[in-house]
Amino acid sequence: MRHARTVLWLLGLVAYVALFYATPLAGSGGESRRVVFLSYLLLPDALVADWFGGVPAGGSPEFSLADRFPVLLIAGMILAWGWILGWLLMALCGADRGLTRLERFVFAVAVGLNLVSTYVLAAGLLGGLHRLAFAAPAALTLAAAGWLRWRRALAESQRDRRGQKATDHRTKPPADGREEDLLLSPRWLWLGAPFVLLILLGGMLPPVDFDVREYHLQVPKEFFQQGRIGFLPHNVYGNMAMGSEMHSLLAMVIADDWWLGALAGKTVIAAMAPLTALALLAAGRRFFSTAAGVVAALVYISIPWIVQVSTAGLVEGAAACYLLLAVYAVLLWGRKGEESPSGCSPARKGGLVIEEGNSREPRPPGRGYAGGAAGRGHAHLLLAGYLAGGAVACKYPAVLFVLLPLAASIWWFGDLRGRPTLAAWRPVGIFVLAALLGCGLWFGKNWVLTGNPTYPLLYGVFGGKTRTIEKDRQWVNAHRPKDFSAAALAKDFGRVGLTSEWLSPLLVPLAVLSLLERRRRLVLGLLAYFGYVVAAWWLFTHRIDRFWIPALPLLALLAGAGACWSRQLWWRRGLIVVLVAGLVVELPAADLAVGYRPYFVSLDRLRRDTDRVDPWHRYLNAHVGRGQVLVVGDAQVFDLEVPVLYNTCFDDCLFEQLVRGRSAPEIRSAFACRGISYVYVNWGEIQRYRSPGNYGFTDFVQPLVLDELVGQGILEPLPEAAGSAGSVYRVRAD
Repeated sequence: MRHARTVLWLLGLVAYVALFYATPLAGSGGESRRVVFLSYLLLPDALVADWFGGVPAGGSPEFSLADRFPVLLIAGMILAWGWILGWLLMALCGADRGLTRLERFVFAVAVGLNLVSTYVLAAGLLGGLHRLAFAAPAALTLAAAGWLRWRRALAESQRDRRGQKATDHRTKPPADGREEDLLLSPRWLWLGAPFVLLILLGGMLPPVDFDVREYHLQVPKEFFQQGRIGFLPHNVYGNMAMGSEMHSLLAMVIADDWWLGALAGKTVIAAMAPLTALALLAAGRRFFSTAAGVVAALVYISIPWIVQVSTAGLVEGAAACYLLLAVYAVLLWGRKGEESPSGCSPARKGGLVIEEGNSREPRPPGRGYAGGAAGRGHAHLLLAGYLAGGAVACKYPAVLFVLLPLAASIWWFGDLRGRPTLAAWRPVGIFVLAALLGCGLWFGKNWVLTGNPTYPLLYGVFGGKTRTIEKDRQWVNAHRPKDFSAAALAKDFGRVGLTSEWLSPLLVPLAVLSLLERRRRLVLGLLAYFGYVVAAWWLFTHRIDRFWIPALPLLALLAGAGACWSRQLWWRRGLIVVLVAGLVVELPAADLAVGYRPYFVSLDRLRRDTDRVDPWHRYLNAHVGRGQVLVVGDAQVFDLEVPVLYNTCFDDCLFEQLVRGRSAPEIRSAFACRGISYVYVNWGEIQRYRSPGNYGFTDFVQPLVLDELVGQGILEPLPEAAGSAGSVYRVRAD
């Protein structure tokens, strides 16, 4: 019976892979993944054109990497500061005790990056966006970390001289000494190197994604140019939580250049994907086996969705890192009830009891096992809460996807009977307090600047500066789900499991196999959490695929567990073959997911690349003198190097405010007061906004209105630009 069940499982997985590669890719004209990827491998000329800017792209091949060094240097400085700061904070609160070297590293980097982000926000609100405001704290951090290391080394040497055994706050990875011979060992991690290289090379490229050029990098650029962080009435997105974007702002200050800083900040965001893979290695090793961690890390780093969002400059990869590590810390806290302080038997009075890997970790002398002491358990709760707050600081939806479910699980497992006792609420309070430390300043900033801590959300509760009932209705209609039919449910859930174009063929099959794992309670808990995220995504968001991507590390961890469900020789050998083959096949898919791929073309050439920058943007950069450009309908203004006035479709249209109901002299005066010398109207974007089911755009902006301004002698139209759906008008001086 058992063998028959195994055969059925494997046949089902083979059928899934066949369906996976038969699924058409979006925008491929109905071609399947198999055909698209095969044609990609058989067309090396296209590869040269994409990577080196070759002849098929209309230019000469180029190989330039030296100009990436400043980008890497600045990004490395930010990551190093975050690591040292996080290590220092964890050491001071005792959260590093009982952790392996790898665990301490991944937790420290994540904690430190969120702390650096919060400091940048505070400095920006106070108008302190200058190098000294960051150089001094970085130097103090380094000095404090060095002092603490010296104190620890001195204390250990003194104990050694007294003949006492030193108290080691570190532990070795859980292992039974056999799994290295049976399954994959960490030396197989080199298979992920090509994907890490793709992510880093893509992360250093200029942005092409709409959201990134509209606010992920545009908003830090504006803050840098203003010298402070404040309210942006023309860009509603710029007033939401932007924790990851603060690294771009910091990089701009360090470089004293918004362009170079933007690329460095984008690289920091990209680096969080390999950091998450390392966290999966550590989590798999602790909760399942070393081999499970290796597979989880390789599967995750090769998921094309992760490669895409990480190289594009989107923040879902950072949110995924915080989600995973917050769950990880909750599981570490939950282990406080696994043993009594004496180590004789499992404690049953509180905490989530989970199943460990292949052996039990020795507890440090003088302390209860894995948080048996209250301070230790509280340290892990503080760690979990702060990292959950880091996820919320990246994106508001993390309140729903991370903060609420983890708080609920802590409350439930705080008392095994699930009763609302004071003892059960105390851990929740610690968790929530730590989360507020991780993201609370963003809500406080909005409360002070707009009157709404959740701006622009919850308008009906808090109101909000510049918001109106009409604007709120437009926002809600654009961001809420609209179809709750069974057909929509099947289609959308099918996307999550099979048809989404940038999934990995390894992810779902191996995750399903985790149901055969012996540690059933942990597997079911992780599956339930992933299911919760997908359900919340379907019920409460506008169902963009990348909104559920932060939960992919959970599925990757399950894939690692599923890969190690059997230790039989046939499965061990088959797994290695499937894993290697899957990664080889996924490499071109990951490269295609990057989209814009001139990895080896000089940054100077890419800054004005015709494949990336709108023709009118290039014209305005070259011809606008001292005046400003009024942009209508186009919010992707990051590449404009001249002063610009613009607004998103959810904000007041500045053009309408300057023109509607005014006479020609009044309009001329309004333009002169604003210093507007050119007007750019992107008719293509306006038409897209007005299309059925889209966000909407004010009806006032019409060609007839622009024609009237031309007839009144206020504007002078310029000849049409090839490749652009917009029009540019020069403001007449007379």
